[in-house]
Amino acid sequence: MSAAPINAATVLSRSAELPQAELGPDDTVLLDADHGVYYGLEGPARAIWDMLASDLTFGQVCDQLIALYDVDAETCRRDTLAFVEQLIENGLVTAR
Repeated sequence: MSAAPINAATVLSRSAELPQAELGPDDTVLLDADHGVYYGLEGPARAIWDMLASDLTFGQVCDQLIALYDVDAETCRRDTLAFVEQLIENGLVTAR
């Protein structure tokens, strides 16, 4: 988890540029060769990764997901926070 709690104003950005392959319109695979790990992203997870090609706040990410998917704001924030925390723990995203 990140050092400070993530809130709507927290800026998220990719911390790693990993080789990736598109497996279809909603599926992406990322390869972290340094750690011998690959990540499969689909649906909302892929959408979040794509959004973070540019720095966005956590609130902006949630707003875009709510517009894309049939999800209420509370569920979106909870699920997005859990995923973003995993990205941070794995060194793929930074929060500031």
